[in-house]
Amino acid sequence: MNKGEVWFVDLPEGRGHEQKGERPAIIVGSGNGLIVIIPLTTSFSLFDYPLTRLIEPTKENGLTEDSIALIFQIIALDKSRFKRKMGWITKEHKNAIDDLIKKLLKI
Repeated sequence: MNKGEVWFVDLPEGRGHEQKGERPAIIVGSGNGLIVIIPLTTSFSLFDYPLTRLIEPTKENGLTEDSIALIFQIIALDKSRFKRKMGWITKEHKNAIDDLIKKLLKI
């Protein structure tokens, strides 16, 4: 599993506005046996939130519809939650997501 890959994952049951269930996600890092991801959604109402990024479907990323990367919902998951690799995002998207993570963490 590598940074920038898109995987279909099983997110734990969430509360409130947390993303949950099976959905695509982008790997952004790893450490101590966990994989850090950004969940994706197709709910465009969330695109109005800060710290989001539009990811359009391509043959390379394996998405089937426009998706919103929810950088503000970054989460670490055990490898057992990863169901299948879908593809990978472009370097441009990786750089943009990195910038938004830095903004989120104020680093």
